[in-house]
Amino acid sequence: MNDPAAPGRPACPVCKGSGTAFVRLPKQPIYQHPVPADAVVAKPHAIDLEWSSCSDCAHAWQPNFDESLLREIYKSHYYTPAPDGIGVQFRDEFIATLASFRLNEMPRVLLEIGASDGDVLAELKNRTNASHAYAFEPNEENARIARRRGLDVRERFFGRDAAAGSLEPVELIYARHVIEHVFDFEGFFMGLNAVAAPDADVVLETPSLDFHGAHGSIAPFHVEHVHVFALRSLTRLAALHGWGHRDSGVTPSGNLIASFKKGGSSERFPAPCLGGLQAKLTQRREDMRRLLAGRRLIFWGAGSAGIALATAIGREPDIWTDGNPNKIGKKFVGSTRQIVSPESAIAEASSSQFGDPIFVITSSFQDEILPRIRQLGWNGAIFDGTGHRL
Repeated sequence: MNDPAAPGRPACPVCKGSGTAFVRLPKQPIYQHPVPADAVVAKPHAIDLEWSSCSDCAHAWQPNFDESLLREIYKSHYYTPAPDGIGVQFRDEFIATLASFRLNEMPRVLLEIGASDGDVLAELKNRTNASHAYAFEPNEENARIARRRGLDVRERFFGRDAAAGSLEPVELIYARHVIEHVFDFEGFFMGLNAVAAPDADVVLETPSLDFHGAHGSIAPFHVEHVHVFALRSLTRLAALHGWGHRDSGVTPSGNLIASFKKGGSSERFPAPCLGGLQAKLTQRREDMRRLLAGRRLIFWGAGSAGIALATAIGREPDIWTDGNPNKIGKKFVGSTRQIVSPESAIAEASSSQFGDPIFVITSSFQDEILPRIRQLGWNGAIFDGTGHRL
């Protein structure tokens, strides 16, 4: 039996246990992804963030998130869709893990919640020869691209009203990097239960608190992530809504992927060791400040990891670049520096006038980016976002 939250302490949104202060990050950027160069976004552009953690189920969450702000971000300030073939590591890891779970390999009806531009759903529809592929995607730009892929897109948030609109019973439902953003778990699982076929499989992918806690990583802790799940808390949440854990794994990138079956067994997993994470994050920030102090900087990766590193070291890079051509010419909210092409970035950084530069890959897709940097002629120092030389 869970102990109820103590007076004055926030109640865990998963198990209603008692929460204690876990991670605090001052003056964090609200907008994690670049916007058009002429966009005007009202202040504030930064916010103090904090997460609590549950002593019972090991869940971490923001007790004071702003739902209206996040809804607007998800609809209008989300990540920029990339052309096919760019930034595919997470997609490929997910598809490979899905195959390893050996679920119903030929589902007739698919549903992706938070389908982004629909690249994964279109691929799975092709592989399984499914007759229907439904997508829920509230972001306008992504929804347009997903429709062009021939998908049935519902341009709204998924929730308790998901069954409205004549969906066929769905045999495989999955959500990649969605559950950490959900405001209302009750409504989310009511929607799942309403659209799921009797023998449906549900697969959830989310940053692993077990992994990132062990590695002292700040990656899951930004304004858009209301929750950070351990395997223990994710399986507890699913079980409370009638979905039993079937299989799970953590990718090399630190993403937890877990499958669930309606009415399945409820396992109780050990809690991760999370002690000292705040100290680890503080130490890593100071290490990066020392490493990059006084150097000219080029960041490849104009996304949440890049802006988080810029915030941690207290300054922007001299050059922002990204392999996604749809980001070129955009900028981060509050910045005056536009993102330039990799070719332009390396040409400028290689000139004798640029001084003593360091190239930092702030993206998770290092295996794609590193060979491209070398191919473009960069022979200088390259580091990842944690300070390891590559």
